[in-house]
Amino acid sequence: MTRNSLYKRCSALWCALMLSLWCAAQDILPHRLNADGGAAVPQATDSCTELPPLRCLTFETASSMPASFRNRKENTIANTAALRPALDIVLRGERPLRVLHLGDSHVAGKAFPNAVEQTLRTAFRKAEVMPDDGSAGLSFTAIGSNGATSERFLSDSYRERIAATKADLVIVSLGTNEAHGMGYLESVHEQQLSAFLEMMRGVLPEAMFLFTTPPGDYLKQVYVNYRSTGRGGKRRRVVRSAFRPNPMNGRCAACITAFARDHDLASWDLYNICGGEAAVRNWIAAGLMRPDRVHYEPQGYAIQGKLLAEALLRCFENAGTQ
Repeated sequence: MTRNSLYKRCSALWCALMLSLWCAAQDILPHRLNADGGAAVPQATDSCTELPPLRCLTFETASSMPASFRNRKENTIANTAALRPALDIVLRGERPLRVLHLGDSHVAGKAFPNAVEQTLRTAFRKAEVMPDDGSAGLSFTAIGSNGATSERFLSDSYRERIAATKADLVIVSLGTNEAHGMGYLESVHEQQLSAFLEMMRGVLPEAMFLFTTPPGDYLKQVYVNYRSTGRGGKRRRVVRSAFRPNPMNGRCAACITAFARDHDLASWDLYNICGGEAAVRNWIAAGLMRPDRVHYEPQGYAIQGKLLAEALLRCFENAGTQ
């Protein structure tokens, strides 16, 4: 064999060796083995079936709390985790968040729930989670009854109205009539709330609940005196009345927040947020209560509604970052 032919044969072997090594490097890596030693079958993935990630929301809200209010507290909702599914509905944008605001005369007068609704709608539009055509964002219904306690809504007629809303989030604003009088008992109130919640979960099994405390009121006391007229010993009957803050307000608020906490529900303590024992005096001093010292002027209800909506928006904002 000549030197030239030997050189060509070595070159051919070298090229064949390098080609085989290159091809081996391109082989697909084997699948992981199952527990029985067999190769695992690769699972198909379809990114289109996965839900889109939640984005963080930032709402442009300013506090509506009057600067003159004494002893005011931070405007927050307790147990915000209970409302996380509501945020999910808003961010998915597939349908509106259905909200039902249920309550007594404070809700029946419309100014309170209207302020909640308008504040939420405005914030949703600015955050671009609510299109102008109303196809997503918010659906809001208010059902209020003058003089109502939670027991009134146990009737069949109210059950049907409540069920028809198909609400995702129910805001419950009751307590003023339960606590309006010196005969208020927490044990009775708690039993009423338990029966009410059982009914609500029966007609709206998937709903979330936000219980609010009443803003506070006054009790009217009547005083009767007899004064001598100076004529033959006759006396004249003199009747006068005076208002004093209802001492049951704080007990009622504590009962509602404790009930919500014990049942893993969200609560918004309007009474203590606006000053606690000083709350009704704050509202009076600001000229926001009506002469009956139970109901509020439209401007007062508007402030309460804005405060509630602002607390909800902060709740959504914070949940979106978790």
